[in-house]
Amino acid sequence: MIREDLKAAVATSARQMWDKRLTWGRDAGDSSLRDPETGLIYILQKPSDKHPIPNWSVATPDFVSVVDIDGANVGDPDVEPTIELLTHLRIYQNRPDVNAICHSHGEWSVVYAGIRQPVPTMLMDSFYYLGMAPIPCSTMGKIGSDEVAMSCVEQLGAEGKAVLLASHGAATVGADLDEAIAVAELVEQVAKQAIYASVIGKPIQLTVSDLFDVDAEEVRAHPEMLKDLVL
Repeated sequence: MIREDLKAAVATSARQMWDKRLTWGRDAGDSSLRDPETGLIYILQKPSDKHPIPNWSVATPDFVSVVDIDGANVGDPDVEPTIELLTHLRIYQNRPDVNAICHSHGEWSVVYAGIRQPVPTMLMDSFYYLGMAPIPCSTMGKIGSDEVAMSCVEQLGAEGKAVLLASHGAATVGADLDEAIAVAELVEQVAKQAIYASVIGKPIQLTVSDLFDVDAEEVRAHPEMLKDLVL
């Protein structure tokens, strides 16, 4: 059963992306929400004659497509999902802990996406919250391709919260839309800090061993250990 409240939640997240400057305009960026009860995915649409998108501030529940886990449209056939659908699907298919995704085009993270380099996480709080690693970057590929989608899955791993899309933007995940959007905001803050830091010195990437009495090589071999490390 399609839930109107979840369509409304995704529409609200679109307006939040605009308000928080996580999108520059038009249909840049998108968000989605998975209903854990039915497995249906509520995701922003791509532009159409019926719903032209000057920016996401105009989003309403009518701008939200509903698909199953394989991407089949089970909602309004005139409301097609974003071209980035595969990235959302592959993350959901491989990360059962994720129920929301924010794909952003923020002004700071795209600098690192443009040079296709990871964003260093220099400060303890952001390092810890973003998965205790740099924010990685996917391989370059065609927009909406499975190559890019699966690269994002690989770079996120089992615990990651954020990944850059090469020369494109960023994708952040969460248990709900509030978390996914909060992580997207944090990614912008971290990218901005790293760019500023590079003006006066070299950003220093933290490691797990900087915060915890563990062997970094062992953690790399067994990333599930991260779940037990609590600040």
